[in-house]
Amino acid sequence: MSATPLNPREAALQLARIGQEIDAQTRELVQLRDQLPALLRDARRSYAESYLSTEGSIENRKQRAVLDAENAKFRLEVHEQLIEARKDSLRSLRDRSEIGRAINSNLKEEIRTFQSGPVAA
Repeated sequence: MSATPLNPREAALQLARIGQEIDAQTRELVQLRDQLPALLRDARRSYAESYLSTEGSIENRKQRAVLDAENAKFRLEVHEQLIEARKDSLRSLRDRSEIGRAINSNLKEEIRTFQSGPVAA
């Protein structure tokens, strides 16, 4: 995390950097989401192919299919976790952006107050 900005220019630079990070994280999230359907298809197909090619009772076929599809299902679950982590990261960046805007607003107000001189009581 960056140091607290001391003036509106520093705050604007921090907000610009955060905006760039949000853009990069969003692009990565889109890529991850684009890859998800293929992983889901692979997991389902792996299960179905194993189930249909195994002989024996229904329960035996189900268990064999679960075991044979485990790697594909694991890849799918890991990918889903990556998507969730990316979404969490984006939420954090948006929070940082809101905090930066609030700090920037306060800095500008302090400058206006300082430039207007002391207020008579």
